Amino acid sequence: MNRDHDTGDGVNGAGPLAGIRVIELGQYISGPYAAKLLADLGADVVKVESPDGDPMRRWEGRGAMSPQFAAYNRGKRAASLDLKSDEGLAALRELAGEADVLIENFRPGVADRLGFGPDALRELNPSIITCSITGFGPDGPYAARPAYDTVISAVGAMYSQVVPADTLRPLGPAFSDLLSGLSASQAILAALHARGRRPGGGGEHVEVSMVGSLIDFLTEAASTYLETGQVAGPDSRPRRAQAYACVGSDGKAFVIHMSVPEKFWTGLLDVLERPDLAHDPRFATREARVRNYDGLDAELKAITERMPRQHWLDRLAAHDIPHGPLNTVADLFDDPQIASMGLVEEIEGPDGAPLRVPAPSTVFHVSGRPALRAAPMLGAGDADSLARGATSVAPAHDLAPEGTRA
Repeated sequence: MNRDHDTGDGVNGAGPLAGIRVIELGQYISGPYAAKLLADLGADVVKVESPDGDPMRRWEGRGAMSPQFAAYNRGKRAASLDLKSDEGLAALRELAGEADVLIENFRPGVADRLGFGPDALRELNPSIITCSITGFGPDGPYAARPAYDTVISAVGAMYSQVVPADTLRPLGPAFSDLLSGLSASQAILAALHARGRRPGGGGEHVEVSMVGSLIDFLTEAASTYLETGQVAGPDSRPRRAQAYACVGSDGKAFVIHMSVPEKFWTGLLDVLERPDLAHDPRFATREARVRNYDGLDAELKAITERMPRQHWLDRLAAHDIPHGPLNTVADLFDDPQIASMGLVEEIEGPDGAPLRVPAPSTVFHVSGRPALRAAPMLGAGDADSLARGATSVAPAHDLAPEGTRA
């Protein structure tokens, strides 16, 4: 279809996806993140919410818009619809009839039951690409369960790779939410490309599961187990990659990654001024260092704690050893490399106050991308005006759809 939608405010006038309209029926992270990535590329994204709004709007008691909601929903427009009512469903169908893509992350079967599943939308708009993001896929014993990131990260073995067995606890960030959103955006881009090459330009349905996206991300651990029976844990890859975390005398942490080339090990010995370690049978070969990872880790920590971190960072850089400071989020944007890359931009927030946000170039660089815009306020549009491209409109409708996946 690839129509040049006129949004009336230049929203969709730049970027490689200019002219593509996306309807997002997402809540929380996976669906909204997928749609945000498309908006960053220039798509005109209309976020359809119940009158109560996406629950993430109300996180941390910040009123109409939490910082988490703002992060995952910037650059979009908004409509408030009751998708259980005839009026709300008709309004959604009007939007979908002029859309290129529709994204939803309801539980399996909910969209079909409410009347806007892929088959129903394809009858209305043969060119539309529909994308369903579910926790466990469309069927199977877990398919109907509520799918939160913690559950998927546990079932999909992510926690087993990052949480030591003696400190069992859920761990951030939202791995499966973000990975499934990224997978969905990639699948949608591929479907748009295929539609442009297909005679008649017909659309298709794309299905992405959170657990499947997570398992694909764990390709190394999964493939190793399937081939050898070896079960990876939190220290498996650092041991194999010869990656270490150290702390300077000032309490500041940094990492070293030696990988395979022997030059990094010999260079590290020069940095540490410990040539004797080259003759220690525990560390004489890479295979020995993998076997004796814990012993070498203890040796490195004992040495690095004698001098401040910057001393070690300077010496590691001079010897071309892969390394870096172990930044917190508070450190991140003050890091000289990050600061030099222009990865933070200031935009006007929904209340007119300036907001600093991560720029799309944190993920990709594209030419002619649209200017960043803040996430929309709840009830900022209705379906009729959004379908026509207007952006200054009244709120609409009542009641939230039931059965949605959180």
